[in-house]
Amino acid sequence: MSHLNNELLDKALKALSNYPLCDRCLGRLFAKYGLRLSNPERGRALKVLLAMSIHKGLGSGSDVLSKEDLVRIAENGGSPISDLVQHYVGPVNLRKCYICGSKLDALLSELTVKCLNLLKGREFKSLLIGVEKNSTYEEREREVVFTLSIDSWESIRREVKREVGKRLQLITGVEPGFKEPDVLLVLNLDTKEVRVRSSQIFLKGYYLKLGRNISQRWWYSKNGGLRYKASVEGVAEKLASVFSSDGILIHAAGREDSDARMLGSGRPLIIEVINPRKKSFELERVNEVLRDDWVKIKILTTTSSGELEEVKKARKPKVYRVVAYVPEGLEEEDLKRVENGLSNAVIFQRTPKRILKRKKDVLRKRAVHKLIARMLSKNLMELIVVCESGLYVKEVVTGDEGRTNPSVSSLLGKESLPVFLDVLEYVKD
Repeated sequence: MSHLNNELLDKALKALSNYPLCDRCLGRLFAKYGLRLSNPERGRALKVLLAMSIHKGLGSGSDVLSKEDLVRIAENGGSPISDLVQHYVGPVNLRKCYICGSKLDALLSELTVKCLNLLKGREFKSLLIGVEKNSTYEEREREVVFTLSIDSWESIRREVKREVGKRLQLITGVEPGFKEPDVLLVLNLDTKEVRVRSSQIFLKGYYLKLGRNISQRWWYSKNGGLRYKASVEGVAEKLASVFSSDGILIHAAGREDSDARMLGSGRPLIIEVINPRKKSFELERVNEVLRDDWVKIKILTTTSSGELEEVKKARKPKVYRVVAYVPEGLEEEDLKRVENGLSNAVIFQRTPKRILKRKKDVLRKRAVHKLIARMLSKNLMELIVVCESGLYVKEVVTGDEGRTNPSVSSLLGKESLPVFLDVLEYVKD
């Protein structure tokens, strides 16, 4: 149809000569053209112009297009081309859109309704729509674009995200949030399923463990039972009901042994609330729910995911209290030997034997900044240890069969065993 002298119409004619396309899918192929036009408006406009040009040709007796070409274009394009051809040439059997099966308008409405149903009961001030990749719609669209060498198109995924988002904004009054939306809705065009996820809430604070045999996270034995009946994670999980969330994750600045108390001003902690349906809360209410006799969690403020790694990788000095048992007995000279040998000392530690099943066998160097020893009885002494993060303090006492050096045992030449271990302070900035 070169007599049109219009590259855009020539491409639209070529598209409808090869594929049946609804107004929306045809318009999407030429999304770069037509300011403030929707894809259906753009596609309809192209079909109207093609119908007018065809009508002009028929009226002038032009034979640029054969009868077969006219019927095929009419079947692929639908109204108004089909109305014209049916009037002048003969019957036309309309074909469904090759890309969407002439279902896209209905699909947009169906997905919008499903999104609204999933948003019921959720608190949010911004939302974002996502569409899963590589649907059959998208595959057929890529075929059309490649075959026709179209460079002015937008993807069906982008159109669906925009159109469903506009409808939801109109109904809910909620603005889209492109950076950190409160709610993310992910659409599957093939299955028509919608997954909804609220943005996580991150609560920053600290925890203390006032008792022993309390793990940081739930610890399951080989038979599937709980090794310890209490955990920091277990107390934090109380918040799931407060936020109507799918669950809770805890992120702490390191961890202490389960049989060690965590005292002082506590260990920094961030609680991640997963997929919360309720977003509004008061810190006072949160801390009330977290109240526990043996695990004290205090939430101070909210934070963002960007601080998670900073907290988990923090390497702050710690102050420990160890009560050690020496079966052969102690003398005052022993205490001085331990203090002099371990204060301002570099400790060489291989991964402790007790955790070799969980961690690789590596050699690490950690510093003891200061150690103070005090005799409690003939066989017991108290050690206050100020040390670098990552030091295995129990092994500093035992020596771990020579895997930690120097140690209390190696300095005394006597077996030394830790009885109690407490973290007195996590040194903050």
